Amino acid sequence: MKAKNMDLALYAVALISALLAVLLVYGYVQNRVEQAEKRAEVKTVTVVEKPELRSVVIANRDLFRGEYIEVDDITVLNVPLEGVIVKGVIVNPQDVVGNVVNQTIYAGEWLIDRKVGAEENPANPSIAALLEEGRRAVRLPVSVETGLLGILRPNDHVDVISVFESADGKRMISRTVLENIEVMMVGSDLGFSKTGTAVSTDAQLKASMVTLNVDTSQAEQLTLAMNVGAVHLALRSPTDVAIVNSNGVNIRFIESAAQRTPIYAPKPKREVIEIMQGGQVKEVIAR
Repeated sequence: MKAKNMDLALYAVALISALLAVLLVYGYVQNRVEQAEKRAEVKTVTVVEKPELRSVVIANRDLFRGEYIEVDDITVLNVPLEGVIVKGVIVNPQDVVGNVVNQTIYAGEWLIDRKVGAEENPANPSIAALLEEGRRAVRLPVSVETGLLGILRPNDHVDVISVFESADGKRMISRTVLENIEVMMVGSDLGFSKTGTAVSTDAQLKASMVTLNVDTSQAEQLTLAMNVGAVHLALRSPTDVAIVNSNGVNIRFIESAAQRTPIYAPKPKREVIEIMQGGQVKEVIAR
């Protein structure tokens, strides 16, 4: 009986020893694996689905209002479809070659349909392509003095001042009849070269025509003003869009108008002293 108990004890000791050995080996291996993972570089690979591309037409250079688009002026760029959120993007270059530019388009900008007008013949340009529905182009004969020639450019905005005789014929009146009117053309062309600089000649500066963009009512007022008296243009700041109601002025108003205080105060009088130095007379201002 004692021999049998001894055998069972030996088996138990052997089993416990084997379990301990397994646990020790497992712990050792697990520890080495963790150390190896810490030393190893972790590389994350992200799989991204290839986006769907869409072609868009962009400008190779600055395109100014009134110019005609040529093949070399544009190129095609492929962009992700989800990035095309603007409506009216032009995708086919053949849809714009030979068309006129309605609004200035800068180099690298996407072409959209509302900035490009109808197809025209560059050899026979027509300003009608720049007119929106309900608008009219009226040509105004001007001189250097009355029409700001030499400093006026297409896309500028002007006020139209009419000088005419009163209905009773007793006095002259000057009055602003139109305000914030867009200049479409200066002289005989649309006014811009490929570089965007104003185009003018000596003949245009001496006697020329300015084309204004007006509605029907404004066209009637402008036509009447040209027929009853002289018309002058006054250039506006690009940021000044306010409409100022004016009753005009006459000679009596100018005669009776009080003199306004100058914007800048006059400089104090300074004495000048003449000094003889080295055979030369020099003037020194005493402050």
